[in-house]
Amino acid sequence: MFRNFQEIENQAKKIGPRRAVALFPDEPEVMRAMADGKKLGLIEPILVGDKSRIRTVAHEVSMSLEGVEILDMDDPQKAADICLETVVNGRASFIIKGNILTSYLYRSLIRTAGECSSDQVACTLCFHQARGIDKIFVITDPGVNILPNAETKRKILANAINVLHQMGCEKPRVMILAAHRFDGSDSTAVKDAVLIEKVCSSNAFTDFTMSTANNLYQAYPDHCISLDSFPDLFLVPNLETGNILVKSIDHLGGGIRQCVTVGGNITVLTPSRSDGYAARMMNLALGVVLSQSLRRGNE
Repeated sequence: MFRNFQEIENQAKKIGPRRAVALFPDEPEVMRAMADGKKLGLIEPILVGDKSRIRTVAHEVSMSLEGVEILDMDDPQKAADICLETVVNGRASFIIKGNILTSYLYRSLIRTAGECSSDQVACTLCFHQARGIDKIFVITDPGVNILPNAETKRKILANAINVLHQMGCEKPRVMILAAHRFDGSDSTAVKDAVLIEKVCSSNAFTDFTMSTANNLYQAYPDHCISLDSFPDLFLVPNLETGNILVKSIDHLGGGIRQCVTVGGNITVLTPSRSDGYAARMMNLALGVVLSQSLRRGNE
């Protein structure tokens, strides 16, 4: 498993260019990333959106569009659907979200993942590099599933574990985040955690380690975090909790974050609207590595 984003960037350069489809890249920071990603040999982009706007922004950032395929579309949902189709039919390896609401891509991915398998569910994975933690760890799902039940959480967990396996984490350590109510009674999150842990104790799940604790306070009552036991993957109880946790690591803990959304073995880069050029370049590298790993895992 990669210990930091620099290792991921180095690996992406070794893999070589991957065909990537960018949805509405008509924003300077996004287009600059497309230009430099192509220049550095990370991607060969297909650009989807308003052709005149794409050409205008490409000119602003001095990006040559010679040999670059542009699909002229202005309807955001139809454009998102086309991007998914492009990956499904093998013309591209992954999708890059540009100047568009993420919900359009979520709709397309949820449908495509469901068509792929009844056991598939789309979910967002946030990869984090944080001070004092000498490895990358993942939080899921702070993006797609608003209030998942225990069965949906099990599918989210299975999806995330598969991604970690393909990235070289042979036996991820998992923590299902939950806490009891103030009166000591079981919350819904605790009940779901118990159900998932029972399923995982069966013979069906042997390729990861489940933490006996359901939160960091319980795991480290002395506040001394051990890197040997620190989780590789945190499963959050709901979208709101995931959002708070992810943004706390970013803005209070000084962490580095990269988000992707996966489902049906399709990778969609879903950076924050506030992410600038440097974050988007790092996101491209993660997309290259993930798409290569997932493709290899399915061969």
